[in-house]
Amino acid sequence: MQVENFRNADLNLLLILEVILEEKHISNAAVRLNMSQPAVSRALQRLRDMFKDSLLIRVGSGYQLTERAQDIQPKLRRWLADFMSIMQPEEFIPEQAKGEITIMSMDSEVGLFLPNLWQDLQKAAPSVAMRSIGYRPDAVSLLEEGEIDFLISDENKSLESTKYHNFHLVRHDFVMVMAQSHPLASSKNISLNTYTKQRHGLVTVTGKGQGIIDKLLVKEGLTRNIDLFVPTFHLALDICSRTDLIFAMPRLVAEKDAERYGLVIKELPLELPLLDIYLYWHERQHQTALHRWFRRLMRESVRRTKELITS
Repeated sequence: MQVENFRNADLNLLLILEVILEEKHISNAAVRLNMSQPAVSRALQRLRDMFKDSLLIRVGSGYQLTERAQDIQPKLRRWLADFMSIMQPEEFIPEQAKGEITIMSMDSEVGLFLPNLWQDLQKAAPSVAMRSIGYRPDAVSLLEEGEIDFLISDENKSLESTKYHNFHLVRHDFVMVMAQSHPLASSKNISLNTYTKQRHGLVTVTGKGQGIIDKLLVKEGLTRNIDLFVPTFHLALDICSRTDLIFAMPRLVAEKDAERYGLVIKELPLELPLLDIYLYWHERQHQTALHRWFRRLMRESVRRTKELITS
């Protein structure tokens, strides 16, 4: 953009545009922006004039982004993130901070760490919002495009580039849980053969494919019957408490909620590989004051949560 054009541009409009493109709805954008709907509509018209494109078009009862808007959206996110990094004051005061943190996370970590993390965040920085999103296959692309700030995931080869940073959150080992009324609930040692003959449930986001246990059983020449596939561990815990199904899950997940659901925790009769979970973020936000502070907060919050569960 030429210098004169840049001087004439209203940068506040770009902040409005980011929300409009994300919400794909004028009324919803107005709520998020704390603006009236007519004011957002006027801003959208100015943006259309600026970009010489409709940007948002009505289709049926909703809206769709134009091709130009789809092209603008990831570039705008990256630019705003860089701009906010430049504008961030050197002295960061959590009590006065404003903003939003978006975290994409695996289900086990959502239930384990986010409740306490949210409580800690609101206590220290009450004007900073947090958005939690379930894990998706395009997680790396979303982190690259700036649609999410942080990704909680197991070790990911796609994130080994120097433009990504990480720190280790937790190492999971696995146990099995069952209802107190289950025939094996009082058994001290459960053999692998006995284990495979039970009715099993499996936690899987996609609802497809084999779990790691099933792959290990195949190597032993064994199989098990999986009667129920569920997408989250909390759903598994609830169902497990009412049925004779057995679920395998991370020990921390089981120890956190087994008593509340009236479940019994047992050691698995086969050794599963340990699962390391990391927090990932992009280089563009590595030095941003809010992100640096939030990473320290998260380290401490996760550490205390693990201690509370295992104590």
